[in-house]
Amino acid sequence: MLNDLSRPTRLLIAGFGLALGLMIGGPSLGEGSGGSWALLFLGLLVELGVIGAFPVLLGRAERRFRVAVDAGTAEIARGEVTPVPAAGRVVRARADTRHGWFLPVRGAGPAPSSLTVLVALGDGPRAGRDDDRARRVAALVPPDLDLGHGAPVLLLLHPGRRDVAVLDDRVAPGALAAVDADPRWTTQRLPTDRTVVGGYLALVAAAAVGVAVGFGLAALVLTVW
Repeated sequence: MLNDLSRPTRLLIAGFGLALGLMIGGPSLGEGSGGSWALLFLGLLVELGVIGAFPVLLGRAERRFRVAVDAGTAEIARGEVTPVPAAGRVVRARADTRHGWFLPVRGAGPAPSSLTVLVALGDGPRAGRDDDRARRVAALVPPDLDLGHGAPVLLLLHPGRRDVAVLDDRVAPGALAAVDADPRWTTQRLPTDRTVVGGYLALVAAAAVGVAVGFGLAALVLTVW
């Protein structure tokens, strides 16, 4: 969920484009006919449907993701898996009142926690290995660790759940300084808000396709009408 949001984002943008195409195509091609008003109303319904469905679907996906993060954190805490150390930086954090937190030294703590999204560096350019690429991960951390954007951290990555990590608190300030100065921050391709949605150009293309399809449907309906 953290590293590839391209499909749902493009579908959302295309849905808005479809609605816009219907609302533009109906009045512009129908010239005030009954069909043009029907298409305008249909476009509004499609737009309202997209607006209403998006938070519902996003909420379900987020709940499943949080359950996966909680489960992966518990597996690391119980020693059921061997985590992989990695250097990381904070992207953003949000309070989570439903899940507790875990750090190797401090142990497990009750809710609330801070669901923190971070960038984890890969090991290097060894072809064919996904673990060698930088990626985004999520960790449940104590809310008193006020980690700002870009703060360097050491992570313990879950070996099977690619979006799950634990913050490693067994570090000295010098180690965090080394993380911050790691040359891989400038040599590796880091995930960003733009890349995880597939690139802004692809979103513009999805919107254009949606508008074109909506306009074409409007023309077809008015022809039959």
